[in-house]
Amino acid sequence: MFKRRQLFQLTGVAAWIYSGVGHSKEVAKVPFRHYAFDPVAAENFQKKLFIPVASGPFGVLDVVGPLKIRATAASFPILPGPKLPISSPFLLYQTEHAGKAYQNPILRIESGTRFTASLDNALAEPTIIHWHGLHTPASMDGHPGSTIAAGGRYEYDFTVRNRGGTYWYHTHAHGLTAKQAYQGLASFFLVDDDDQRRLAAALDLRLGVTDLPLVIQDKQFDVQGKLRYQPNAQESMMGWLGDIVLANLTPNAVQPVTPRSYRLRLLNGSNARIYRLAFVTGKKQLNFTVLGTDGGLIERPESVAEAFLAPGERLDVLFDAGQVKPGADIFLKSLAFDPMENEDPAGAMKEMSGMGTSSSRLDMGVEFNILKLIVMAGERIPVTLPATLSQINTISTEGARERKIELSLADMRFLINGLTFHMDETAFEVKRGAVEVWRISNPTLGMPHPMHIHGFSFQVLERLNSPSQLSATARFGKGRTVGDLGWKDTVLVWPGETVRIAIDFSHDFPGSQTYLFHCHNLEHEDAGMMINFRVKA
Repeated sequence: MFKRRQLFQLTGVAAWIYSGVGHSKEVAKVPFRHYAFDPVAAENFQKKLFIPVASGPFGVLDVVGPLKIRATAASFPILPGPKLPISSPFLLYQTEHAGKAYQNPILRIESGTRFTASLDNALAEPTIIHWHGLHTPASMDGHPGSTIAAGGRYEYDFTVRNRGGTYWYHTHAHGLTAKQAYQGLASFFLVDDDDQRRLAAALDLRLGVTDLPLVIQDKQFDVQGKLRYQPNAQESMMGWLGDIVLANLTPNAVQPVTPRSYRLRLLNGSNARIYRLAFVTGKKQLNFTVLGTDGGLIERPESVAEAFLAPGERLDVLFDAGQVKPGADIFLKSLAFDPMENEDPAGAMKEMSGMGTSSSRLDMGVEFNILKLIVMAGERIPVTLPATLSQINTISTEGARERKIELSLADMRFLINGLTFHMDETAFEVKRGAVEVWRISNPTLGMPHPMHIHGFSFQVLERLNSPSQLSATARFGKGRTVGDLGWKDTVLVWPGETVRIAIDFSHDFPGSQTYLFHCHNLEHEDAGMMINFRVKA
């Protein structure tokens, strides 16, 4: 099989290195790990993790009334400069509330609350917001058909019907999602309920102190420290990879902790990169506890040593820093794995060798660090995990229709059931209130695809023919891993694998509703790996 980098080498170019105006065509003379901010080198991790506070960037905004959100071009300091941080061009959501200014606010709201907001587009291009994971009417969902032009406004008004959990919001502009999300248009949408409050009380969790939202992203920067997004044909097809890894927009992030448990709400906000997450001290992996997945808390806490996290997915974990002695360092890592890219026994991808090379110095599947935790001296605070976190009502699939969903590749484009996206075309209809089982298969062996459904959550029933690196962690019945538990809105389907999911299409919205099903590799989405489906009244 060919990995992404190995296939690129067939073109005669092993790697590109940075020049003053982007990348030169010279072959790199040094290993990738020798560049500044390289996440492989542990000694590079020296910058304090940015933690959300009450206002400003990623400020926590408790939603109690209407919001006015403005999508705008701005700048944001990420990389340090000789004297001051380098201000890089970004796209941001801005709002004001109670006399405070916010950029990309973390919106926090109570389940069952009405949410109203106006989006003003102050960009030089079209945009729209998708409320990822939320169950809303189609008109409120952020379908690319709702994209507003520069200078336009969109009004949102819906009730937050979801259970408590870690959701998020991001651009879904038609044909511009990958670029705009990469440039900054995304943040968390936290929903509270009684289950969440009980857990916080039991574990002494305080948002921003012991309960930390953590978005993981990989970016590229030019030599001036400016954010770079210039995918060639190869990168547009396979997905854009960065080579500087950010945790809450912090490169090589460090966070001091004491010998107690911390909740980390992990969000993969990358365009295309898949992470195999683990906590490691020295060469030893430490166990952590999974509390929740995409759609909130799972039924009971589950202890694991690793978990995959694909673009769009969330994993809510509890990590006990008291597993090691004060003075020790712990790294949240992405472990090495086989990305299973460009596997192509049928030869469908043979034309790719002329499409350019990857500009990223960090291959998919290599091992690297994300966040360094420094364990400081402090009082050991043990906690007792509740035996039950929440109740998950299993979807009954008796008599349910099984719908085949096949991911494929043709003419250098990834397709769903042989279809590419057309705004006004509907791939299929389902009846409101029906339960369906979707059998999502990835038989063409091109690459993994994180598949996301709008408007509804689902339950993973079964994984079939999973790769060994995944099946080795599948101890939850029928091939399922810990990331498959609870309510989901995004699921990673590996080459050769089939994933069966159950969806209940019940809703109380008037009339028929049209939603999306697409790959959350954002370059795939923009290239048309997306279909409409209609829930018919």
